[in-house]
Amino acid sequence: MPTDATLLDDDREIRVPATPHGDTLLVAADDLDRATGWALRPEGLCRDNVCVPVRDRAALLTDGAIDVRAFGAALGRPVAVEPDAGVAVLGAAPTDVPGRLDALDAPPFTLPDLDEHPVSLDDYAGRKRLLIAWASW
Repeated sequence: MPTDATLLDDDREIRVPATPHGDTLLVAADDLDRATGWALRPEGLCRDNVCVPVRDRAALLTDGAIDVRAFGAALGRPVAVEPDAGVAVLGAAPTDVPGRLDALDAPPFTLPDLDEHPVSLDDYAGRKRLLIAWASW
């Protein structure tokens, strides 16, 4: 049964009817088009004059609605979904990632050290750096 869900896309917060389904949300194609501007057409997902081919249309659609995780994957965008809370966040498309990786250029960021003091990557500009990341999930 559809409930009101929050979709965060390009710094916009949009409320859409959505149905929790496992680890994702299902949104009617018309509602997703209204929220994001991406319409499902025979040629793929289209916004204005840009169309992204959908290789596996069956993976995109579940019970006639669009799977938000599959939607993000089709557009090459990271997606975070919390179906029980009715929230989905569409990250920016990583269009510049290959160029940044080739140039060994990391984006600027600041994180706390072990003593909770902020440390910026830029603090070590011009020196070799090794970043080790770990997550419990």
